[in-house]
Amino acid sequence: MRDRRTSGHIGHMRRTSLADAKARLSALVDDAEYRRRKTLILRHGKPSAAIVPVDVAMPARRASRRLSARDTRSLFAALAAGGRRGAVVDLLAGRR
Repeated sequence: MRDRRTSGHIGHMRRTSLADAKARLSALVDDAEYRRRKTLILRHGKPSAAIVPVDVAMPARRASRRLSARDTRSLFAALAAGGRRGAVVDLLAGRR
């Protein structure tokens, strides 16, 4: 396997030919998953694909939006006013 170093928009990575990548795919995936190594795959000497750790390809989603203090007060006010009944109350009402 060629092990020339290069850099790109996702940082330093190894380069390998497509034929070598096909022969060593499992090892390249292990390197990405467990050792956080990035590999650039060349087809006819030109970059065509990359094997990278999943968090590079799919950054973590942002945490869900928190309710503001105003939204929280509004929610509790609606509940206190007798908005929707709870599921347990609905079940008990249906059994009587």
